[in-house]
Amino acid sequence: MNGFLSIFCLPWMHACLPHSPLHVRSLADVEERVEQGHVYEIIVKVRETRLTGLFSNILIGLSIFLLPYPLAYIPTAVLDGLFLYMAVTALNGNQMFERITLLFMEQAAYPPNHYIRRVPQRKIHKFTGLQVIQLLVMCSLGFAPWPYLKMMFPVALLLLLPIRHKLVPMVIEDKYLAALDGEHQ
Repeated sequence: MNGFLSIFCLPWMHACLPHSPLHVRSLADVEERVEQGHVYEIIVKVRETRLTGLFSNILIGLSIFLLPYPLAYIPTAVLDGLFLYMAVTALNGNQMFERITLLFMEQAAYPPNHYIRRVPQRKIHKFTGLQVIQLLVMCSLGFAPWPYLKMMFPVALLLLLPIRHKLVPMVIEDKYLAALDGEHQ
């Protein structure tokens, strides 16, 4: 499918596009199960279809005809509200957001995630703190009012790799990092 889409310069179907996870979720049959007082959603079955992905990409391509005139009639507040809604609904299931909420939660109320069972609380909070600092640096560069700082954003993004693989292991042991990264679930 991705090869076919590449030939016609259409976007690929993968989880990096905002509509793809929502598309897969809409095709899934989900059951809620309760274990140890926590509600889990288990995907039971996913219907396989390639036509809806192709049609959604065609419609995304046709949206270019909405520029500039029909799109100008949509108020900015409506678009801001849509993007805010998409951002808030995307927080559920984000491991970093879950770890940030652990900062405001009693340890007895922690959910039974795989990394909580394997990593001490202090190490989880250190890792979260380091990630929040990196996020703040990236946001300060990305939203800076000066164009020269905005130009540094890709360089700072590239520097996150050596920071993660060289500096963070000096603060947190590798066995804990493997559990926090989700490699061993």
